[in-house]
Amino acid sequence: MRAHVFITNQDTFPVVRDNSFWGVGIKGIPNTLAEVIRQNLKSQRKPYFAMIADILGTRDGDIVFLYERQAGFHGVYRVVGAPFFDPTPIGCVDQTWPIRVEIECLTYFPQPVPEDYLFSTKEYESKFWGWFYRKIQGARGVNTINPEAAEALVELLVKINGNAIDKPSQIKPYPSKNRSPIVVPLEQDGRVSLEVILRAWLIANIDNPEREDIRDVFGPVEDLEWFANNVPYHVTRKNIDILCYHRNTQYTGFPLRYKFSIVELKRDTANDRDVSQVVGYSKWVAGRLAGSEIETIQPILIASDFNKRANEKAKNSDFSDRGIMFVKYEVKNNTILFVQVGI
Repeated sequence: MRAHVFITNQDTFPVVRDNSFWGVGIKGIPNTLAEVIRQNLKSQRKPYFAMIADILGTRDGDIVFLYERQAGFHGVYRVVGAPFFDPTPIGCVDQTWPIRVEIECLTYFPQPVPEDYLFSTKEYESKFWGWFYRKIQGARGVNTINPEAAEALVELLVKINGNAIDKPSQIKPYPSKNRSPIVVPLEQDGRVSLEVILRAWLIANIDNPEREDIRDVFGPVEDLEWFANNVPYHVTRKNIDILCYHRNTQYTGFPLRYKFSIVELKRDTANDRDVSQVVGYSKWVAGRLAGSEIETIQPILIASDFNKRANEKAKNSDFSDRGIMFVKYEVKNNTILFVQVGI
């Protein structure tokens, strides 16, 4: 189950619920996608590309929970279609929320799950690790949660409400007016302009079945159980660029999570410190998520190139028999190409 938590507040929750959409942005964001891209390329500190990367991680049919600040988690909703850009004001939601996606209500539970319920038992605490670290690190509009957390949220909604009720009669389709598709800028051949662009493009295309180069790195699409970008894993601002769960049911007859891919992205040439970084992330995933089964962990370092120190560091790493996968990327003909390279 792929699922996300979308952030709202007392004012925006009813607007989002009743107009079948959710959006993200900040005060002062431009009202055209072209200007959003231009400003973020000019000023790397602006968060526009990070917001785009997050929403590009959603997929048609993904489960959504709406978190209302000071109230709790509402559900259950579903993503409808692809993300888009639309600055049209709707209710109290004005052009500061132009990066949007449509949603629909699947099951309406009137009572939200209070946030403290997520940490009321050790079992729930172990499932909501991602939400815990995200809350510590700071606000973020889209929060992709792992399958165990999604199932637990549905369970808590049922425990609190007993049964769902009819959807509110005022819910209506999204009033589409000025929408445009969200396209990640690939301005020049060679390298991406910013590392976050590489992350946004990859999370948008990671499950593309037509891209053999991506499949060579991440395996069959049908085994790609779950993926997320900028995954928090520490109380400080430490995030895994991309984390994937791989699952297979073909041979065992039941879902078997057999691999975790931990991806570190570098715009430029990777060095030995980058190798150490992806190994560090991999050790955390092994201990926290994989039951210390080191051999289920696949560290992946993606960069425009790799220097001699990076190669030596990877060759001498004794993390696991899988080794560290080096993948070189190249921007060419308005796309990004990937190829594995030997160490």
